[in-house]
Amino acid sequence: MITKLSIRAFKGLREFAIAPKRVNLLVGANGTGKSNFADLIAFISKLSSRGLAPAMDELGGLSQVRTRQPGAGTPYKFHLEFEIGEDISRGIQNARYEFTLAQSKEIKVQSEALEATLYKRKPGKPAKQGFPNFDTGTPVKIAYRREGSVIKEWSEKNLGVPIDEYDDERELILASYGRLGELRTLGDYLSSWRVFNIDAPIAKQSTGGSDIELERYGSNIVPFVARIIQKESLREQLLSDLRQAVPYIQNVQSGRVLTFQTLRFTEGDSRVEFQLPEMSDGTIRLLGLLAVLRQPIPPAVVVIEEPENALHAYAIRHFLEVARRIAMAKQFASQLFFTSHSPTVVDGLLEIEAQQETKSQTACFVTRRQLDVPAIVPAPEEVMHAIAQNLGRPSDFQREGSFGDEPTQLELPLTSAGAE
Repeated sequence: MITKLSIRAFKGLREFAIAPKRVNLLVGANGTGKSNFADLIAFISKLSSRGLAPAMDELGGLSQVRTRQPGAGTPYKFHLEFEIGEDISRGIQNARYEFTLAQSKEIKVQSEALEATLYKRKPGKPAKQGFPNFDTGTPVKIAYRREGSVIKEWSEKNLGVPIDEYDDERELILASYGRLGELRTLGDYLSSWRVFNIDAPIAKQSTGGSDIELERYGSNIVPFVARIIQKESLREQLLSDLRQAVPYIQNVQSGRVLTFQTLRFTEGDSRVEFQLPEMSDGTIRLLGLLAVLRQPIPPAVVVIEEPENALHAYAIRHFLEVARRIAMAKQFASQLFFTSHSPTVVDGLLEIEAQQETKSQTACFVTRRQLDVPAIVPAPEEVMHAIAQNLGRPSDFQREGSFGDEPTQLELPLTSAGAE
């Protein structure tokens, strides 16, 4: 899981450094950076799997990704750095990665560095869903460092033939070499990170697409869920979870209308059958989120934006219970980030019983837009201590503004980040 994450000059996130845990909640006023944080996680996943320039392009290009400044001065220096802790089931012992872009109007990598200890892939038959097995007794150390196009460090033994120069200053070594040799383990890990904000109207139009990974807004929910429910045990688990919120649903099956794929829902009392577009927005949203977390190998890192949308308070609490179990699983656990304004979500994640379930592996962060203040900061210690002492419900502190997440009127333009 991510143990440290810092960024400078990414969209509205001028600068921050946080130490996440297994379950994380981000609260903050509108327009303070919660969606930007979700975009950051998606960006890291895409730059690993598709490359730096394509990842930038998906977010509108460098001018949209890098924090904007007033006037036509020197661009801010973009810098990303993260550390990953042990995830044995996915072949990770630890990793530290960073890169910096030059202060140019074009994409140009100024520096890049990686230090990682991974576990060697075992030959032979892969584990479930084709996932490789790893030899935890054989750690593999990988390291490289570049300054512009010049290679300053290169672990030849595990990265292959040494090179003196990497002549593509628009691209990252991580992206170019991330599918080769042992470095593929880290590439697979990063590219699995996902962000979800399932939009029911979009999902209701789903008739096709890839069934491998659910898209951020649920545009391919039909083929994705259809693949998940092919296995009887997964379908029964998904139905059991869904019935906690929508008890009248007896069954969900894949079907077709003319040449289009769809999902069919059967009511337990009336035996009437409905197709996906006829179901409630909350049912569709919950189905997609549960399918993501209940698949045999969920993404290593998952961001769920505003899980409360279209869901009853009881459904929210049940979903958060499922999420906590997935985050604390012994194998293929997911590190979870939730962005929310909902008191129900705040209570469901931060109340004493919930934190005990995660063995104190729950963190709360506040997004803020203030001068000379990091864009994301840990929730005030005194508030978290008061919650731990059962001095009030977490949502009570939220209503009182104790988290410091209320809107702040700025008197001056944001210029404090400065170009370096």
